[in-house]
Amino acid sequence: MRALLYLLLATLCGPALAGQFAVSPIRIEFAARDRSQAITVSNTADTPLRIALDLRRWTQNAQGEDDYRSVADELLFFPRQFVVPPGQKQVIRLGRKQAADGRELAYRLYINEQPDLAAAEAEGQVAMVVSFGVPVFLRPQQPAPRLESSGLRIEQGSLVFSLKNAGNTTQRLNRLLIGTQGAEIRQFDHWYLHPGAGREYRLPLPADACRDDLPQRIRLETDQQVLDQTFLIPASACQGR
Repeated sequence: MRALLYLLLATLCGPALAGQFAVSPIRIEFAARDRSQAITVSNTADTPLRIALDLRRWTQNAQGEDDYRSVADELLFFPRQFVVPPGQKQVIRLGRKQAADGRELAYRLYINEQPDLAAAEAEGQVAMVVSFGVPVFLRPQQPAPRLESSGLRIEQGSLVFSLKNAGNTTQRLNRLLIGTQGAEIRQFDHWYLHPGAGREYRLPLPADACRDDLPQRIRLETDQQVLDQTFLIPASACQGR
């Protein structure tokens, strides 16, 4: 009996070890002057790794909802299919087709493991395969990051706020720092916010984030900006944590 299970690892935020292969780097950025970039795929298994690539244009609507559309011809990338022997590496080359202008273009290059169905069937096993999507950004000629925050409040033990990307580059959330006691948040349901998109965030408060005496500094760090403001988080907001 043939069985196939896809483990979709479209967004990873640390060093990527996806299934039995590693990808480096896990994000590609083309500055206006850049013509080419490279990604390395390493086979960490003891069997050959079969890979096929799929390029998708990545957009977001005004509410920050993602949309992906196949656009194999908008970037140069090769080889598009390859086999990596055990313990070996393969370099994928990427190149832009046109010069940078006033807008950013965003993609995900999916590195799709191809299952060995014959071997899995012969051994009576499930073929476990991985698809890893590398974010690829073509930055505009004159990047102008501008992230705006509003509506900061506490609701049911969570810090709630809205973000609007009013600039012309995608921003990635890195961490949120609360006060000077080391309280921080590093996990977000949505890491990326494209130009023109907005989204509300609800982040559970760390146990050491609350105090009654003075407002605390709330610092949001992205890959391009730092947003600071002060806000009083009462001790009651962290009770039971």
